[in-house]
Amino acid sequence: MRLVLATIGFTSVIGQVVLIREFVSVFYGNELSLGLILATWLLWVAVGSWLAGYLTPRFDLGRRSYLLSLGLIALLLPAEIALVRDLRNILGVTPGLMVGFGPMVWATFIILAPVCLLLGLQFTLGAHLLRRTGRTVGQAYVLEGFGGAVGGIVFSLLLVRLLTPFQMALGLGALNLAAGFWIFEPMTDAKSPEQRLAPWRAACLTAALFLACVSLPLGARLDQRTLSWLWSEALFIEDSIYGRITVIGRDSQRAFFQNGLLMFETQGTFPEEVAHLPLLQHPQPRNVLLIGGGASGTLREILKHPVRHVEYVELDPLLIRAAEMHLPPEDGAVFEDPRVSINYLDGRLYVARTDQRFDLVILDLPEPSTGQLNRFYTEEFFQEVKGVLSEGGIFSLSLPSAENYISPELGHRNGSVYHTLLSVFRSVLVLPGDHNFFLSSQEPLSTNHDLLAQRLAQRGVTTRWVNAAYLQYLFTTDRFALTTSSLADIEPIRLNSDLRPICYFYDMVLWLTKFYTNLRGLFYAASLLSLWWLAIPLLILLVIVWRFRGASVPAVVALTGFSGMAVEVIILLAFQALRGYVYQEVALITAAFMAGAASGGSAMNVLLSKRFERSSLRHRSLFMLLQAAILVYALSLSPIMVAAEAWPLPDFLFPLLAFLAGVLGGMEFPLAAYLTKGATSRVAGLIYGADLTGACFGAFLSSVLLIPILGIPQTCYAVAMLALTGLVLLLLAYLQ
Repeated sequence: MRLVLATIGFTSVIGQVVLIREFVSVFYGNELSLGLILATWLLWVAVGSWLAGYLTPRFDLGRRSYLLSLGLIALLLPAEIALVRDLRNILGVTPGLMVGFGPMVWATFIILAPVCLLLGLQFTLGAHLLRRTGRTVGQAYVLEGFGGAVGGIVFSLLLVRLLTPFQMALGLGALNLAAGFWIFEPMTDAKSPEQRLAPWRAACLTAALFLACVSLPLGARLDQRTLSWLWSEALFIEDSIYGRITVIGRDSQRAFFQNGLLMFETQGTFPEEVAHLPLLQHPQPRNVLLIGGGASGTLREILKHPVRHVEYVELDPLLIRAAEMHLPPEDGAVFEDPRVSINYLDGRLYVARTDQRFDLVILDLPEPSTGQLNRFYTEEFFQEVKGVLSEGGIFSLSLPSAENYISPELGHRNGSVYHTLLSVFRSVLVLPGDHNFFLSSQEPLSTNHDLLAQRLAQRGVTTRWVNAAYLQYLFTTDRFALTTSSLADIEPIRLNSDLRPICYFYDMVLWLTKFYTNLRGLFYAASLLSLWWLAIPLLILLVIVWRFRGASVPAVVALTGFSGMAVEVIILLAFQALRGYVYQEVALITAAFMAGAASGGSAMNVLLSKRFERSSLRHRSLFMLLQAAILVYALSLSPIMVAAEAWPLPDFLFPLLAFLAGVLGGMEFPLAAYLTKGATSRVAGLIYGADLTGACFGAFLSSVLLIPILGIPQTCYAVAMLALTGLVLLLLAYLQ
């Protein structure tokens, strides 16, 4: 059963990531949708754990029931991937259009339910079966956590690079059926004779071997067949570690999609604005840094100017490979231009490490819709860009806007970026249109359209859209002054920073109000959230638990689950912002947290041995000591991360912090299970369900509200408040 329980964790982590990636390729992948998917996953696993705790003693569930759940997992995981891929057809949403938030909620809720319920049931039933061999619920938790940590590492470093989602799903099915072989290994307390178990073991092993043999060819075939359901005209579909790239085409036009949303299409004129508006501001542009957008045509337009060298930074090599294969020859040739150097690296990491100086830095990335993208619109990143600009250098970025009406949500997002730029650069010029172009420099920027048109002619640049007439319109229309004044007058002014990423909250609200305009007031109220407001629900929780005194231990476990998930999100976002996005190291942080949880649980299991039971220490006192340790950890987390550069081996500091957070949370689970009276299945279902319910709310609220509105330091203090509440709950229960 130890191997079987580790398989649960391994399957859960890989299955979770595979399905989240599939959902992101269908939905708009902002923090709200990601938080919704993760919260729904955790909630259904918690429900499955509770149900198993209720059903196991009443129906005497055992090894055959466990085998049935393993077989269902092997069938359901590939089926759910196929269902997600057909979701746009089911909803009637064409490729490139956003799925509404309502359909997103119910689709996520329904599709994830079967697999997640089974995973929750498997943990509780596995702990019940493990108990028969003299093990404990705490040891089941350790084994599941160990399997999850291994699964996270194997997926991030190996599987995602080598296998398709269906191949991974079928491989997991084979692994689960192989686990069924071990479930029916004869045990000392088995009531059935060994010969009755032999057919079950043989059936499991045969099915596992068959599925393993067909997983690679069948998985590849299923992958291509299901992708064609939505992309019937696709010329190219392939996954990388960063997302799914799709190219469709008719005649000579090509459209590129990433995770289901349109990136760019050929034959458009938008790249002209991205490139020429900043390049014409500089009298002699020689060295240019382009972050993103090169495949869309921006790089082609830059090379029309007499530049000497262009450093092009692109995170995903698959995008360039797809562009070289399917762009028109004149567009694909720019990647071979001797003036161009392509760097497959995170743009922010490149800026932090380069010792070059540039006349222009052009940021051509999507709007700050996620915590990862928001890092390119913060005060800290603007300071880094200013450091790589030569004298008179110009920094350019653009954000979607509107020609005639700027909504409050749109104004707050673009206004925050405008004021953040002004906090770094002396001169900021905003150009109107369906995109606002923000040009920033330490030197005055020109509004003389005749001068810019003269430079365009002198350099012999041929364009279809950005010409003398367009430049005259851009700088003389009444929208030019109106756009700047409307952004300057935004109240309240909230600067966007690494540790207070308010812009991705504004972008999330902007996206949500496209479907539900009546939510504007609610989210405006949410934007005024204060740290001390959290005291109200925590006081209510204290009153409820005081009324139902037996709920103190599950309540504390739920608070710790909330805190643990919030801390994991904090560390991930802080690492990306402060150290630069490195895919493998972000995966290492997640794996370190799970490894810490397994290690902490294992250490507590040792303390809960018979030798410890005879000591004079009280278990509740130990529980309170752990809550106090979480309180101290939360209070010290933000200062430690901010001072990361001063620590030796700063890149390893963040995985270490994640490991320590996992240790503290992991130590509480076996102790809470030990303090909870009842049958093994009831205890496992109650404590595991409480932990996952808290983690569900922690995943959603920390990423959607707490971190963007309060900021990372105050969110750490909010976690400390949760730990203090748990400490008070335990103290009240102790005094009773």
